[in-house]
Amino acid sequence: MRIQRMRLRLQWYDLTVKYRRGKDMELPDTLSRAQLPVNKPEMEGLECVSMLHFVSVSEQKYSELQNCTREELSCLQRIIRQGWPDHRHDLPNELQPYWDSRSQLVVSDGVVYKGLRIVVPPSMQAHMLKLIHQSHLGIVKSKQRPREVLYWPGMSAVIEQMVKNCGKCADFQNKLPRQPLRPTETPSFPFEEVASDLFEFEGTHYILLVDYYSKFIEVDTLKNLHCRSIIEKLKAQFSRHGIPVILRTDNGPQYAAEEFKVFCQSYGITHRTSSPHTPHSNGEAERAVQTVKKLWAKASDKHLALLDYRTTLLDSVGFSPAQLLMGRRPRNSLPTARLLLAPAAYDPIKVKQRLDRSKCIHKFYYDHKRASGPRAELKPGDEVRMQPHPGSNRWSPGVVVRSRDAPRSYIVESGNKEYRRNVQHLRKSTLDANDSRHRLINDHWAELMEPVSAEEPEPVEHTNSQQES
Repeated sequence: MRIQRMRLRLQWYDLTVKYRRGKDMELPDTLSRAQLPVNKPEMEGLECVSMLHFVSVSEQKYSELQNCTREELSCLQRIIRQGWPDHRHDLPNELQPYWDSRSQLVVSDGVVYKGLRIVVPPSMQAHMLKLIHQSHLGIVKSKQRPREVLYWPGMSAVIEQMVKNCGKCADFQNKLPRQPLRPTETPSFPFEEVASDLFEFEGTHYILLVDYYSKFIEVDTLKNLHCRSIIEKLKAQFSRHGIPVILRTDNGPQYAAEEFKVFCQSYGITHRTSSPHTPHSNGEAERAVQTVKKLWAKASDKHLALLDYRTTLLDSVGFSPAQLLMGRRPRNSLPTARLLLAPAAYDPIKVKQRLDRSKCIHKFYYDHKRASGPRAELKPGDEVRMQPHPGSNRWSPGVVVRSRDAPRSYIVESGNKEYRRNVQHLRKSTLDANDSRHRLINDHWAELMEPVSAEEPEPVEHTNSQQES
């Protein structure tokens, strides 16, 4: 009997049995003969008794489990008692999912077990799912909880889909990984494309303008943050260097104002803004602001610090910002030969090639260290979860209305309001009403889903944005 029980247990494993003489197996042979002088009672029937008396469940629930098993799994019980057929296709369709576990299935006291795991009847699976996910643990832990005590065919898949479609869990998901870097196209000449941003340093407000081609930075002091003041400073900068073709900004109220839109149209400027809460989309200006703040924090003369930056060679191209913009080296505090201060032409094609190569290198290292794979494009009508505020760990439900002309930017409707969001803050809902697998799973636990509660995000101003990096 003991050998038979051992063989039944080993049927689940793929073992290779090799013969070895007893004298070549000193330790096992010695231990098999050195028995303890204790009278050990016969262990036959112990497993059945253990399952019968050590199930941690109330009598009422155990009785309900017995009744449901008798009504819904009677055919399975009969097969277990009478013996399994030789082939899977000889089983009724509803019992074929149990075929792979047939060697572990037993019936005890009107309940079916897989080893020590209770086989849950279909009518009780929805209740068990509710208990499994009552604390809203993640997918892995929700699977681990019942894995040692419960079983039914496809249980792990149902649990995984339940967690993915749980409204409360969807409200508090982690933020999405960064997307691959999308560099802007390198301009063909200086001041073709510029970026602007506002910043504060030591209690004073400034407006910054940086050229995408030469990296030349202009900084002006602001008396106030009114849109009119911003426009006047930009006009002064454009009068020195020319009117750009493209102006990139964030969605600050000054840049989003109707007056600023009229100004760009009158000057023939294409105004492109980044999506709300995505400052890296206006990365050229953000980086320039960081550079200026670091320089000024360490320098005693702000203007001299800017001059030194403008006359220092850029590693990527071998020319300084001033040389690329003006075609000459401005005189600074360092002794410089007069010939070096004379105007000198450079090859714009080579400069553009070097800038492109530098961007490719930057993209390679960024994508390798920080970014995940590209995500699928969203379409109008797609149900999404939207991260309403920067740093918020709560996601609100919404529907994609349309895509903006800017890449990775969408208009999303949530709570009868429309919001502009970057795909970085949009997570496509995992539940698809047209997916038959989801409909099948919903039959088990749809009644468990609670209404989604979400804080209403603040609407963002709509601008005349054209493109976003």
